[in-house]
Amino acid sequence: MNEFSLEALSEKIYNHKTMDYFEEIVSSYNNKSFRSATVMLWSVTVIDLVFKLTDLVDLHEDKSAKAILKEMIDIQSKDRKSSKWELKLVEEVAKRTNLLSSDNVCFLEYLYQQRNLSAHPVLDSNLELHRPNRETVRSLIVNSVDGVLSKPPFFSKDIVGNLVEDLEASKEYLEDDKSKLKHYLESRFFSKMTSKVEMEV
Repeated sequence: MNEFSLEALSEKIYNHKTMDYFEEIVSSYNNKSFRSATVMLWSVTVIDLVFKLTDLVDLHEDKSAKAILKEMIDIQSKDRKSSKWELKLVEEVAKRTNLLSSDNVCFLEYLYQQRNLSAHPVLDSNLELHRPNRETVRSLIVNSVDGVLSKPPFFSKDIVGNLVEDLEASKEYLEDDKSKLKHYLESRFFSKMTSKVEMEV
């Protein structure tokens, strides 16, 4: 995957801060710093989930999102050096919102393992640091964007209500053109939905 295609991938990212952080991942990847790219990718994916929860609290007064954030702050305040809250965050977001599917969670657990291997030295007989290969890191980046970073936070709340409100606001642009409506719904909503959200819609 070349720099252009990674930059094109970055355009799918929902949050502008996440998009800025993603540039560091792309830079590390293009410079063949695959360990650094993996470590940064995990951090960016975790903070993106925090951004989504914060948006849900600020924009929709979402009680589940507020409770999850409070729990994570409590866990972190007890041990600032521990990263245990990060995987706990993934578990709670999957359990209490519609942002992550079970597939997403399995992938994020794998990314977490790769981050740990890349970030922490292991004293084995070879005395070498783990070196993820280009293909593995590329796959991690693509799956992070498609499974997490591209998803808007409103998928966690009343998706049908949000969809209707969005269509109402875009009515003049979409009225009288079924192909435009289909493309709009696919690009803005359907392509980013988990199967659970699809069933709800």
